[in-house]
Order: sequence, then C-alpha cells, then structure tokens
Amino acid sequence: MDTYYSETNHEESPQGGFLSRYVFTTDHKTIGLNYLWLALFSVFLGMAMSLPMRIHLAWPGMHLPLLSSLGNSPERFAALTTLHGSLMVFLVLTAAPQAGFGNYFLPLQIGAREMAFPTLNLLAFWATVASLLGLTTTFFLSPQSAITLWVVSVAIFCAASLVNALNFSVTTIDLRAPGMTLPRLPLTVWAWFLNAILGTLIFSILLAACVCLLSDRLMGTHFFPVLNFVAHQPSGVISNAVPVLWRRLFWFFAQAEVYVAMLPCFGLATHLISTFSRKPVWKERLVVLALCGVGVFGFCVWGQHMFSSGMNPFSPLVFSLLASSLGIPATILVVSWFGTLWNARLQLNTAMLFSLGFISLFLTGGLSGIFLARHDLASAAAVSDDFVTGHFHLVMGVAATFAILGALFFWFPKLFGRRLNEPFGKLHFWLTFAGVYCVFMPMHWLGLIAHSRVSSTTLASLPGASSSIHTFITIAILLTVFAQGLFLINFLWSLFHGERVLECNPWRATTLEWSVSSPPPADDFGASDPVVYRGAYEFSVPEAAEDFVPQHLAPEQVVKARKAGE
Repeated sequence: MDTYYSETNHEESPQGGFLSRYVFTTDHKTIGLNYLWLALFSVFLGMAMSLPMRIHLAWPGMHLPLLSSLGNSPERFAALTTLHGSLMVFLVLTAAPQAGFGNYFLPLQIGAREMAFPTLNLLAFWATVASLLGLTTTFFLSPQSAITLWVVSVAIFCAASLVNALNFSVTTIDLRAPGMTLPRLPLTVWAWFLNAILGTLIFSILLAACVCLLSDRLMGTHFFPVLNFVAHQPSGVISNAVPVLWRRLFWFFAQAEVYVAMLPCFGLATHLISTFSRKPVWKERLVVLALCGVGVFGFCVWGQHMFSSGMNPFSPLVFSLLASSLGIPATILVVSWFGTLWNARLQLNTAMLFSLGFISLFLTGGLSGIFLARHDLASAAAVSDDFVTGHFHLVMGVAATFAILGALFFWFPKLFGRRLNEPFGKLHFWLTFAGVYCVFMPMHWLGLIAHSRVSSTTLASLPGASSSIHTFITIAILLTVFAQGLFLINFLWSLFHGERVLECNPWRATTLEWSVSSPPPADDFGASDPVVYRGAYEFSVPEAAEDFVPQHLAPEQVVKARKAGE
C-alpha cells in the first residue's frame, strides 16, 4: 500500500487556554480560519442588508421594522447600500479568498511552517476586526459622524491589507521549501502572490486618500477643494460636483479592486478544475502570464470611470482600449479551463460544480462588460445603474463567491477533518445557481429599458414592466437567501457531526497540504521539511500506477504501472 495517501489522521490534544489558542496566537492556520469566520459573518450580514433594499424597491409602501424604528429616512436606505457594498467588497471578497484561504494554505502549499511575519499577521487580523466593528457601527450614527467613522474604518482596513500584502509577498519569495521553484508553484500561490503585489499598489493609494479626506474633515485642510473642480465645469454639473483629485484616487483603487477580488478566485477555480478533471492545467505557464496580465491591465484602467470629469479628450479612447485588452488574459484563462476539461474524467462533486458555475458566471458577466468598455456607453446615460449593478454582481460578487464556496467544499476536510454533506451541497449549488441568474440577468434588461429610446405608445408600459421585474427580482433574492440558509445548516451540521476523514488525501490531490494530517499539526510538516520534486499538477502520468503523483514524493517512491502482459 502506498504511504502517500493512506496515512490516517490523528487528533491533537489542545494546548493552552482560549486566549492563547484563538485570540493571541500567531499560527497562520488559526488566523486564516478566523478570517474565514469573519467573512462568513459578514456575508450573512451583507445579505440581510440587501433584503430591505430590494423589498423597498418592489413594495415601496411596506414598513420595515428596523428601518421604521430608526426613522425610515432616505439616509438610512443610503446607509444600507453603502454598508452592504463595504461589507461584501472588503470583508468578504477581499478577506475570504486572500486573507482567509491564503493565510491558511499558502505556507502549507510552499512547504513553509509559518508566514514571514507572524506578529504582523495577527495585528492585521485584529485591525480587520476593528474595521468591521467600525463599519457596522456607522449605521446607527448621525450622517456626519457615520461618514467620518466609515472613512476611519476603511483606512484601518487598508493598513491591514498592506500588512497582509507585505507578508504574502515575502513569504512566497523567501520561505519556499527545497525544490519549490517558481515554475512548480501551484496556481493558487501564484494568484495570492500577484494579488499581494496588486494590493500593495492600490491599498496604499486608498489609504492616502482616506487620510487626506479625514484631514479635510477634522483639521480644515483643502486636499479636495470642491471650488477648484466647479471652476472648470459647465454650470450643469455644479450640483453634482465631486473633487477630481478624490475621484482619481478612488477609482485608482476601485477599478483594480475588482481584480483583487477575482485574482485569487482565478487561481482557486483553475486548481479545482485540474484536480477534479484529473488532468494537468492546460498551458500552465501561459495561465501564469495571464494572471500577471490581469493584474497589469486591471491596474491601468482606472480612468474608465473618469470620462465626464474634464480629462483629456483622448483619454476615453486610451482607457477603453485598456479595458478591452483585459479580454486577452481573460480569454487565455477561459481557453485553459476548457482545454483542461476537454476529454477529462470529470468528478462532478460539489466543489467541481461550483468551479464550473464560476466559469459560467464569469463568462456571462464578462459579456456585459464588453458593452461597458465603450466610453460612449459608460459615460453617457445609455445604461442605467441596474445594468451596471447586474454586471458587477455577476462577474465580481457572485462569481467570486462561487469560487470561495468551491474552495470551502474542497478544503473543508483539511480545515476540520470532516466532510460537508454532498447531496445537501449539490442542492445548495443548483438553487443558488438558478437564483443568481434569476436575480441579476433581469437587472440587465431593467437597465436597458430604463433609458431606451422607445416610441410614445410603448412608454406607458415601461413603469408596469419595471415594477414586475423588480417584484420578480425580489422574490428570486428571497429564494436565493433561503438557499444560503441550507448551506449554513450543512456547514454547522458537518462541523460537528459530518463524516470524518480518515486519510490525509481524500481527493487524491498533488499539492503539499495533502501530505499532512487533517487538520494539519501545529508545526505543519513535523520534524523534517518537505522536499519538492515536480510540478503541482502531475495527473494522469503514463508510467505511474496511480492517476496522480504528489509533489513531495521522491522519484524512487513512485509506484510504476505494470506493463501489459506481466
């Protein structure tokens, strides 16, 4: 019997008290889990905030208990939108795939025992907790105080993200195991590493912008004077004047933040597709270059949202070309996914279904992004907010969430030594997959009809059609949220009563985290450091008896396939 996948797990006796084990520990695995718990809380809180917004759009006269008790004012609904977006973008889409899974698995996948700066890692986590507390508190404050606290909370999150980016970069460069050369890195590690570099660039910009904004609000400085902007604008835009410098700094961050959320998900989805297709990643090195291209182009298209701010008239053409150029690395990724799936021996478990759902949502959202890359559509009122909302929810919010859920089903045995329930998981997938399409595809149609040039005979039917679509979207959201309740039940039940995983490598995967027990021991790899002998996706090797060869297995330990006739 081969020893590289038949080793059984062993229970570790907990050492120390609660504070030393969970609050003040610098262990990268505990910190990664804490980030995941934080993201789980944030995603359900964010969904709870989205429900009143949709209910209000579908049934404006309905009184909502919480909002009614707080005054039911327009500022409360605006605060709901702001906090929903803040929680989802910062605490879920940024924290879960990068800080959560990255903290837990990056050291394990490169053969390291810890992150490069464990104390800074702990500090960054608690700064993120402080940011979450500040963001949620703003909902109960007066508007001016809430805005100040919101800016402070975002600044704290930016500082924590910069610390994490430094930690990830140094860990990947300096702490790789013997034999773990750059071409042998798993694509998940490449995605985390490139994302850390991109995060270093953009979070530093947003942090500087927040500090300047706080200085204007609290100390009377004039980093963002409105009058300088108004003086150079036609009279029609004075009422909506926003300082150009603030817009430049904000979009410098915000456009690239889309790819900060998506880059780790590209790595996660590619990793899962290869593992459950039992095939190497098609054109793996080209995929690495595509990930680099996503980071470079994503960093350069910030001006796409600045077309109406008095920039040089040639800038719309430049930024539209750059935005369209993102299709090149995206096409490489999609072709690689389909190339890996071609003639594969697919294992359609829940993790693989969520990966395939990620591809579907990414393609669907990307198609609508082609229209938004045109500056005449993006700058003029040709497409309403509903179209943009449907687009970025599909391509950034929901697609990234599918990749996160796929990774959670894949790594749950490694995290907790138990399996999530597969039938329950597949039911959750299909309900969520159908639900998100029923929610966000009608938003595209709603956005198009809102500003369509239609004949006078058709205009009268538009309000009724919009009302019906809003009602349909709201019902679909309620059903989709119900599906997430099924996931929460599955998660909590499996956490305590799920099927125990008795072997280290239940998925027959190749990367280093599957060479240790589940959950991993405190020192990760025991007395001896791992040695890497090959790439991360050695599946279907012709001369091997099994359909996979782990990275840490020495050539003399690989069981050879028997020749025909022996």
